[in-house]
Amino acid sequence: MIVLACLLALAALAILVVMVLDLSGATAILFSFVGVPALAVALLLYGLARWRAGAFRVGEESRRL
Repeated sequence: MIVLACLLALAALAILVVMVLDLSGATAILFSFVGVPALAVALLLYGLARWRAGAFRVGEESRRL
């Protein structure tokens, strides 16, 4: 799941680079409708994977710190 999140984030960054290199309406629309949702899904998938791994667990481990 983390690999898919990384691939989606890289796709969003690639679209962002294309938009920066060619500042036109078409690339802005591409980033708005493809890049931003891909980045949002990537962040959700990464957060879900970390949550399932126990990264946000509150218990004795966090109390010892």
